[in-house]
Amino acid sequence: MLDALSIEKLKDPVRNHLVLAQVCNQAIASRVKLKLLELYPEDYPVLIVNAAGMTRAGTQEIKLCVLDHYAVFDHYTTLYLSPFKGESIGELIEIMARLRAADGCPWDRKQDHHSLRQYLIEEAYEVVAAIDRGDDQELVDELGDLLLQVIFHSQIGREENRFDFNAVVEAIKKKLIRRHPHVFGNRNAVDADAVKLLWEEIKSVERKEEQNSFYLEVDEALPALLRAYKIQKKAAKVGFDWPTIEGPLEKAREELSELEEACKRGGQEAIEEELGDFLFTLVNLARFLKVNPELALGKTTGKFISRFRYVMEQVEKSGNIFTDFTLDQLDNWWNDAKKSGI
Repeated sequence: MLDALSIEKLKDPVRNHLVLAQVCNQAIASRVKLKLLELYPEDYPVLIVNAAGMTRAGTQEIKLCVLDHYAVFDHYTTLYLSPFKGESIGELIEIMARLRAADGCPWDRKQDHHSLRQYLIEEAYEVVAAIDRGDDQELVDELGDLLLQVIFHSQIGREENRFDFNAVVEAIKKKLIRRHPHVFGNRNAVDADAVKLLWEEIKSVERKEEQNSFYLEVDEALPALLRAYKIQKKAAKVGFDWPTIEGPLEKAREELSELEEACKRGGQEAIEEELGDFLFTLVNLARFLKVNPELALGKTTGKFISRFRYVMEQVEKSGNIFTDFTLDQLDNWWNDAKKSGI
């Protein structure tokens, strides 16, 4: 049972009977409806009970989405919702709490924030791969795996009395509202570019930085390619950037030449350093071209796998083994795969 004026306390669909008292006018009914629509389907049945236990008692069942269209609300009006049978985030939180319990799963109980970091990164990349493949069911599965990581970290935070899932949700809700004053406030942003500028202004204030201050703060746990990309984007924002595409192109040629010289001279350490410089320059070129190098490389890797699989299939069909063929012969099959759009 819950006072309708305290409806904001409701964080999840209720899996037993829900009674809301003191729905005394349409304004409160509207407030209740908006909150319940965050948790229940719009066609969820709501029983309106008027003057329960009195001679004029009456009930009417309507859909949640039209709750505030009901004409008669007074201090004797109560709402009833039957136990929720659908899926909810609350059930997932309960499952994770059970896994982390003293008699739960030994592996899950052993994990902490640090040990889970690698899985969080892996799951994020698997979501991207599912998007690239255009497989909706795979995307559903991978998004679920990624959500599990959020739930996992939230449960650990809850056990340590630091934060819980509700705190995570509340934080992102506030951030979304704060960073979208053009939607929830009185600021204007006519297009996506204007929104980006507004975001940077807001984030700068949040970090308590002066407008001309700058820090290359990028998480060291990021893959090297993505970290280089983010660092270069930050440097470019304060003017440390090429004026035209010729700048990064020429720099790439220069670094490639230095890499070639290092290969001729020999010495693994020098080669590694020059190769790193060359890769860093290519990342900068990608940024200048507005291409995320991490995603671009991921797509190319996927393309390589598909074409290599085609070559392997041709080898198997021939009845021979891979080493029976010359590189030119294998390359012919590679080109066939390329021509066929693989």
